[in-house]
Amino acid sequence: MRWYISTNGVVVDRDQLKGLQARYARRALPIGLTVEELDFENTPSSTDVHGIPVRAWIRFQDCAELIDGVVYSWTAKAVRVSWEDGPVRRRTWVWASAVTRKSDLNRTLGERTQRDGTTE
Repeated sequence: MRWYISTNGVVVDRDQLKGLQARYARRALPIGLTVEELDFENTPSSTDVHGIPVRAWIRFQDCAELIDGVVYSWTAKAVRVSWEDGPVRRRTWVWASAVTRKSDLNRTLGERTQRDGTTE
C-alpha cells in the first residue's frame, strides 16, 4: 500500500487521497467580484510578477474562509487572490479591504517602516 502526505501534512492512502480530491472538485466555487464591480476601464490594474503573500477573506456560497494566498494583480479597490484549495489552484477578485499583507500581520502598534523597507 502506498501512502501520501497531503498539503496539510496528513498521511493518507491512495483511496483516501482520491476521496479528498473528489470532495475538493465538487466544492462550491468562490464568489468573486463582477466585471461591473471591477470597472477596469476606470480603474486599471497593476501587477507584481513575484507575488505578495497575503491573508484574505474568500466568500463561498454558504460561508467565508480566511485563506493564505498570493496577490499578483490589484486595482485601487480590488485584489486578485490566488491560493491552493486542496489539489486545486483557485483565483478570484475580492475587495481590497478583505486582504491583509502577511508582512503587516507581524507589525506591532506604532512600528514605523522606512522607505527602504527596514524598521526603526
